[in-house]
Amino acid sequence: MIRDFVTTFFSAVCPWLALVLCLQRLAEGARARRGFRLRGAGLLVLIGVVALAVMLIRIESVAIARWIAAVNANFSVPLTAALAVIVYERAFARPVFFPSDWTACWSFGAIGSVALYPLALGLSSVDPYEWGWRFSPLFVIVAVITGWLLWKQNRFAWLLLLAALAFHLRLLESTNYWDYLLDPIYGLVSMVALTRQWITARAPRRVPPGPL
Repeated sequence: MIRDFVTTFFSAVCPWLALVLCLQRLAEGARARRGFRLRGAGLLVLIGVVALAVMLIRIESVAIARWIAAVNANFSVPLTAALAVIVYERAFARPVFFPSDWTACWSFGAIGSVALYPLALGLSSVDPYEWGWRFSPLFVIVAVITGWLLWKQNRFAWLLLLAALAFHLRLLESTNYWDYLLDPIYGLVSMVALTRQWITARAPRRVPPGPL
């Protein structure tokens, strides 16, 4: 019973954060146009409550949060944590991640997805997804990457440590380590973010900076 509650809760955190981020952007637009003054912690709490209410709306007796979980129940820990960082930064205008941290975050998502999903879908006879069920080179590779990032003082390392902890505690429905590290949405967002960073580097005056 407790495990069911925990996995249900964590399956809803990522979409809730995504909705909070969308509402933050809407609130920023309203504040710019109409002088809406609520900001900081007060605005974040209000938006969080509204987002929660939306997630609990029932369609055919099933909450929207559970409909989302039916499509994708295992949002990766790095994506969820990255969204939390972005929401916090937008709410309080305080940087938590530096550009190098975001580059590491999006590079891990993009490269990992390219390395995993085509092969897992049958592009090769090798299926790296199987590595996530038991101790394998995947665990060694991620541990080396995490250690290297910690040595470089890159804060994305802490997101990988969170993923390892979540896997150890079995906080997601999946018991495969890959699902704690990556998901298709994380891979897609990472590719878009890296493309945006590349465009920003080539035309810094035309494209505003930011993680997303």
